[in-house]
Amino acid sequence: MDVTIHERTVSFTAEYDINAPGIELYARKAIFSLTGKIELSRAESGLVATLEGHFSPIHNRWDFHFADGRNYSYSCEKVWKGTYVCEGGAGESYHLYQHHGLRFSVFRDDSQIAAFAKNRLVLGNGNRYDIQMNNDADVSVVVSMILALNTSDGDDNNNNTVTFDFGNVGPEDRKFDESWEPT
Repeated sequence: MDVTIHERTVSFTAEYDINAPGIELYARKAIFSLTGKIELSRAESGLVATLEGHFSPIHNRWDFHFADGRNYSYSCEKVWKGTYVCEGGAGESYHLYQHHGLRFSVFRDDSQIAAFAKNRLVLGNGNRYDIQMNNDADVSVVVSMILALNTSDGDDNNNNTVTFDFGNVGPEDRKFDESWEPT
């Protein structure tokens, strides 16, 4: 399944349009939130999740509260290697790995469920994430992880600029699997 997260180029705060087969989501960061608060919603059915950032000088940390009662804790596990972990109350565990350049992968337990890339040239707030994920992957959890990553990296504050992103040039915790394809 192909999913796209596109940050609106011009807006007072970070706003995102998210498109997946049969699903259209919208996310918006709260205007006066120092640590970050994002509401993820569907046009036809309302609030899907609230993402709440917490202040931490080293490790980015978020809580995801889904409207269906699920809760997840998301944090940076290894700053230098760009490794993030997202854990749910039912024993679910996701890992997001940053690879060289602008590529990322997402694993649930030990199985890869998604891979995505970020655009290199960013106009204003125009970050764009092109995601390939398994058909049975939880779109709302993966999208929440990417939104928190984008906000934590400060990439949602590029108002009226042109940015060229070199991506990750440091070490990787896990190599990108060139042969992976979604199921």
